[in-house]
Amino acid sequence: MNIILGFPQADLQTGRYLLEAFEELGHKIVAIHDPLTSKASQLLDLVDMHKPDFIFLSRDITYNETIEQLSKKTITVMWNVDVRDDINLFLNEHKPLYKYCHLKFTIGKGNLFKYKQAGIENIYWLSEGISPVWHRTEEMDFKDILMATDVVFAGSNTGIHRGRRELLNILEKNEKFEFMHYTRMFNRAHNKMCQSAKINIGNSGWSNVELSMSARDYRIMGAGGFLLTNHIKGIENWFEVGKMCDTYKSPEECLEKIEYYLEHEDERKAMAKYGQEVVHAKHKFSDRLKEVVERVRDFKGESK
Repeated sequence: MNIILGFPQADLQTGRYLLEAFEELGHKIVAIHDPLTSKASQLLDLVDMHKPDFIFLSRDITYNETIEQLSKKTITVMWNVDVRDDINLFLNEHKPLYKYCHLKFTIGKGNLFKYKQAGIENIYWLSEGISPVWHRTEEMDFKDILMATDVVFAGSNTGIHRGRRELLNILEKNEKFEFMHYTRMFNRAHNKMCQSAKINIGNSGWSNVELSMSARDYRIMGAGGFLLTNHIKGIENWFEVGKMCDTYKSPEECLEKIEYYLEHEDERKAMAKYGQEVVHAKHKFSDRLKEVVERVRDFKGESK
């Protein structure tokens, strides 16, 4: 298929992962955030020029102005890679996208019912994933080894994520293990961090939203790190909890499991190894995008 991809490319994160995954599947991609092709403001002209089978867009308010016109030219698809308890936040800020996009995807399966109650049609669950190019085992040098610590967490501490500040404060005050917190850590640096730490803490601020796992949960395992994340509703139906990763339901349980896994190195390493094997086999972005393509074909009424 010919696809226009409307995800940022310059930050070398989700947009780049999606671009490479679509190409891996054999599709022809024009990335509109690539300065060698075009800017987002020229999207309508790009559609006329390339005549794509569909456009795959991020949840970006800049598309609100053109999405109605775009939807008359080609199939429009939007993937919201964020999650909240209250979906009205998204519906209010991105009303045109949710109204005119032919197909919508969300990473929070538990929000699907709320979207449908709000009258949003053709919306589906599409979880996060990993890129085997970007989320993998790295060669470690002496400097990297010096970064090694017992427990690490990578992510913001802005207060928007429920319970995160409380957890981080408890981890920082403990006296039984070494803890490090990073706020900006991506791709290769993140891989090395995951490998050098004994335990990588995961934390989603909306654990009550069914199957709304954080992107970092996947990327920690993709890099070969051991993941101990908060218990997301339904996570045991998606990940093999206790075999490829483990979860906690409170800060106290998190501390208990940290102490346990620090004392059981062989078990911890075996889980990290198996978790990496599973996400690279089943949870790549190319696996996710196969479903997107199939949904587009079904919407267009094309035979498989």
